Amino acid sequence: MYLHFTGSYDYFKYFGNATWGTIASMEKYFAKFEHQTGFSWQRGFFTSLGKKMTKEHDLIYYYLSQLTRGKNYPTEFLDDYYDEYRIKMESFSLHLQRNMKVVVEYMKEYDLKFNELFECDGINHPPILKLLLGEDISLETFTVLDIILGFTKILDKKLIDPIWRDQKTLCYNYKPFLEVNVDEKRRLIRKVLNEN
Repeated sequence: MYLHFTGSYDYFKYFGNATWGTIASMEKYFAKFEHQTGFSWQRGFFTSLGKKMTKEHDLIYYYLSQLTRGKNYPTEFLDDYYDEYRIKMESFSLHLQRNMKVVVEYMKEYDLKFNELFECDGINHPPILKLLLGEDISLETFTVLDIILGFTKILDKKLIDPIWRDQKTLCYNYKPFLEVNVDEKRRLIRKVLNEN
């Protein structure tokens, strides 16, 4: 998964298989460190993680919780991120509804129509990206909106800055992992917008 979020590797195209993905290749990697230093913290980390995460689904959530926050190395990983992520995904409709209420409040505050959230003013970021960068909405909400509306393709033609490039890549890489019922989420978003 690390390669999927940091390079050109496609986790789904290769079914999660990589040269480092076998037990034998991991053992060889750990042995190299143990031979050089007498210790492999990686072996300890992955052994401990394997004992905690007994289901593949939990392990995927664990890695997503870290990688979507830009934590690419095990030394940066925090269990709190996993706990927050798991809770968010277990009640995702409620999470999306709350985030959309934040979007509606933003629209009211700045007197914007929904479509204006996705418009760039020159080289300035659109409001929806500002909400994401300010952590007012989650990456999941931003990504679901893009799955439904496809606005990142349009923004990509207008924005060239590295902040946008990084967020776009993160959103693009994250999309295949988000298992959402698009019609259901579209109805939920419309409902929140129509209530306000």
